[in-house]
Amino acid sequence: MLFPPEITTVILDFNGVISSDLNAAARSLGDLLVVPLKPEEAYARWRPIYLQASLGRISVEEYWRELRSSFGLPPYYSPAEEDRWLSCLVPLEPAMAQILTTLGERYTLGLLSNHVGVWTRKLLTRWGFMDMFRTVLVSSDMGIRKPDLAVYREICRRLKVIPESAVYVADEEEDVVAAEKVGMVPIFIPGEDRESKVGTKIERLSDLL
Repeated sequence: MLFPPEITTVILDFNGVISSDLNAAARSLGDLLVVPLKPEEAYARWRPIYLQASLGRISVEEYWRELRSSFGLPPYYSPAEEDRWLSCLVPLEPAMAQILTTLGERYTLGLLSNHVGVWTRKLLTRWGFMDMFRTVLVSSDMGIRKPDLAVYREICRRLKVIPESAVYVADEEEDVVAAEKVGMVPIFIPGEDRESKVGTKIERLSDLL
């Protein structure tokens, strides 16, 4: 896909664009913690606690204590347990390193995600992707989640670009709608949402190549 010459920057979502689905990993928590919960019940207990962590309102240690309590387990934090759970997440495409390298040869890369910053940066570092991004901005850094327009403007400010010179790639319609509102070029990958009325639709990040 060729962008017009005024496009200098490609900003990517993390979950569903670079990484496999965090929500699917959440549904496996019953198995991980050896608690007899159906996947949707595990997800329902996880979601409100995760949202607090993704806004930076609780630490990862507090997240695990609250999550374990909600599952009827002793409330403690185990880095090894956390690492086992994070290992459920993998790059969404086998050639992701090459995809990002190729994009980075032509464009400045940024990352903007609703996520927990500690986990996002840990996974990017584990996969060897961290240094490919000039700026990584996660919702827990600001205490604001997409689609709040402020986060889109903030990553452009940190990247020192105007929104009109950047594309944003995400897998939720509300995220690409917000990107378009601030002037960015929206690109949609089916993921959490299967269709979007806004943005150019591609099937996977490698389609940008």
